[in-house]
Amino acid sequence: MSAAPADDLAVWHGGLRWAEAVRMQAARLEDSFYEYAFAMRDARVRSEMAHPGRELARAQLDRGSLQPVRVPTVALQMEFTTEADFLVVAVRNVLRAQNRLPDDLRTAMAGEEVLELLRNLAEHWDEVGGRSAERLAVDHPEVVVGAVIYTNKEIWIGNVPLSRIRAWVARVDAAFAEAMTRQGKPPLDHDASVVDGDDEIAWPSDRRRYTVWAAPRLSFDEWPTDPAPPELVELLARRFANLRARDVAD
Repeated sequence: MSAAPADDLAVWHGGLRWAEAVRMQAARLEDSFYEYAFAMRDARVRSEMAHPGRELARAQLDRGSLQPVRVPTVALQMEFTTEADFLVVAVRNVLRAQNRLPDDLRTAMAGEEVLELLRNLAEHWDEVGGRSAERLAVDHPEVVVGAVIYTNKEIWIGNVPLSRIRAWVARVDAAFAEAMTRQGKPPLDHDASVVDGDDEIAWPSDRRRYTVWAAPRLSFDEWPTDPAPPELVELLARRFANLRARDVAD
């Protein structure tokens, strides 16, 4: 039995969730990629400062607390490339919901095809070649799969800047909301509590309405640099082992 399309309201509601995912992934990609770029810069500085005769320059960096301490690790590279893949998956899902909007509300973004093709390649990462790779090579030869172009203010996925994706997702978000309102089912306030009656309770007056991805984080200078105490490492390992012991299926 083949699957049937969901009704429009369900698709638009899902589109709102994936639009939030696009914002989340754009922020995560931006954070992780620039961190990687800073780490690459530090690696270049370390290489330059390792040459004979650079002792004075190194001393100046030491005095100014400007030591190049970031390392462009394999894990950090994996992180930003994975965030990029998750971003194009989220974009593709918004595009699917966008296609179900009424004609007068349907939004669009230049570069949609490139992002869809990159999403296809991300999903079929264990394959070489294929139709999507061929279309990218023929129709968009300027796009290098896996490459990221950036300045200190912008990052491009393929040939699409992040700012364009963010502007588009704001437009399509508003279109979903308007389409739902026309059907008599306006979307819920994103800051509303999902628990009935919770927002009518007066105490405490100071509450936190947030998403984890957008919550404030420690600055680089506040990162811990000392290794975790051995007793803490042992405690965490024991807790994980106890948790796994309850999983009788594996």
